[in-house]
Amino acid sequence: MNGGPKRIAAAAALLAVLALAGCGEKIEMPEAEGLFSVNSYLVDQSFPVQGVIQVAVINNNIFLVADDGSLVKRSLAFEEIARVDGLGGPTALCRDEASRRVFVWEQDAGRLSVFDASDLTPLDAQELPGVRRGVALVACATGLEGHPDGAENFVTFVYVSDPDSGVVHRYVERFGGGFDPAGILCRSDGEGARFVHEPAGLAVDAEGMLLVCDAAADRNWVVRFDPSLDLDDDTADPDDVDPWRGEAVLFAAASCEPPAATDYTLGDAAECGEIGWTGAPSDAVGEFDRPRAVVQDGSGRIFVADTGNDRFQVFAADGIHEMVYGNATTMPGPASLTLVDWRIGSGADEVNFGAFVLALLPDIDELRKYISTEHFIYINEEPPPPAN
Repeated sequence: MNGGPKRIAAAAALLAVLALAGCGEKIEMPEAEGLFSVNSYLVDQSFPVQGVIQVAVINNNIFLVADDGSLVKRSLAFEEIARVDGLGGPTALCRDEASRRVFVWEQDAGRLSVFDASDLTPLDAQELPGVRRGVALVACATGLEGHPDGAENFVTFVYVSDPDSGVVHRYVERFGGGFDPAGILCRSDGEGARFVHEPAGLAVDAEGMLLVCDAAADRNWVVRFDPSLDLDDDTADPDDVDPWRGEAVLFAAASCEPPAATDYTLGDAAECGEIGWTGAPSDAVGEFDRPRAVVQDGSGRIFVADTGNDRFQVFAADGIHEMVYGNATTMPGPASLTLVDWRIGSGADEVNFGAFVLALLPDIDELRKYISTEHFIYINEEPPPPAN
């Protein structure tokens, strides 16, 4: 386990808050003693689910894919709104950047399908033989203008995490329908931060960069990439149809020159000048054991499902650690993570970002909805109850 600027800054900030509060320690937030405590999140509701593989929130509705071949749209109260059955083993889903369409990877069919987000009307479908096992999807138009065939011919890029192939695939969606290969974002056959050994969860951050979970036992990272086509890349397999890769990019200012791996990642990574770094699962604050999913709220905070540690962790957009929440009782083995930003008025500052966090817990066949302390206070006009 390594120290480093991000963890040092986070620790200093926590100590400063504790000193001001005069309270006992708590990882999530300072906790007052006595009859009242402040919690970062509380369990709000639990919904029974069986065979659900992934979950996403789109336009304040819950979308789920399950091993019975279904794609289901539900309200935040979990009332069914629309559904599609008969899909070929759906394992991953995401929205487009306008939240109007839903992309679904059908593993058994080897197919990427597109549905209208309002009523799940099928819009498009195409087999992608290059994908061996799709576990996560994300749509992102960053870098589309750099496509050699001209951006005017395309809608967006769609990325597929494929741990069996050891790559994150990039496909470009054509106007009028269909997808063309557009190289890869990253691959697994190297040791630097530009390589991802076991690609898992994907997300787009506020600057249009991609966040990629690396769930490999020797990594346990979230890496930040500029997904623009690297047309000068000469390290890719020359037999690739389109060899372009993305570039790993810094979360914030580099801690040294050249930047160390830790400057590109969330989680434990090699620090400046460190020789012989080896990765392993960790339960330390700011580090991970098999991170499987990542999502960002409207304020830019990054939420990571720390699956092996039965929790999620929250980071600022610049990579500084802010919070950890969960344990084996409140959040056993989160496999998919999504959230709801809740607007409470018309002003820009009247939004409870990350007001609800939803975690899929397949080991106990539950989807749990967690409410932030801020949103609990807004709804109930009183502080949350003491933690158990």
